[in-house]
Amino acid sequence: MVMELGILLIPLTLVFVPCRRIVLFLKRIQEFHRSITHPSFTSGDMLSRFSNLNSMAMML
Repeated sequence: MVMELGILLIPLTLVFVPCRRIVLFLKRIQEFHRSITHPSFTSGDMLSRFSNLNSMAMML
């Protein structure tokens, strides 16, 4: 029973972890787009969001 669960669990984690990273990456892209389209953000905030976006892209 435990072996069967492990056999099923390992492939699922190999699928769900990249999906989670893609979702987080898309969230960062949306935040960056929102910061560009709405000028209410300061330029320093926008630069920090852009650097976070770059670091997230490198993780993928």
